[in-house]
Amino acid sequence: MRRFLFLFVFLFLLISLIHNVMDYQNSIGFYALTKKNLDKAIEQNKELKIKKLVNSSAFEIEKNLRDKQNLSRENEVVIIVPQPSPSPAPLVTPPVPVFQQWLQVFF
Repeated sequence: MRRFLFLFVFLFLLISLIHNVMDYQNSIGFYALTKKNLDKAIEQNKELKIKKLVNSSAFEIEKNLRDKQNLSRENEVVIIVPQPSPSPAPLVTPPVPVFQQWLQVFF
């Protein structure tokens, strides 16, 4: 009876230990994934802050407004480049089947 009780307690503790180890491994994986996402978000945040600073400068604001309203400064030369026209694609003739090629050779 004592052996049975000892075996039962031992199995219970072993199963509990295995369960806790598996939970710990899952938590470590979740932590690594969250850390990676956080680092990516921090880098993206830095890039967005730099873009905000660049776009909020007086020169950029003036340039964007002039571009949208098609305006230019005094003594500034405006060059308008037309959109390139698409080049025509060459016509591809479908290949003639081999038996028709032989018929053309002899007839």
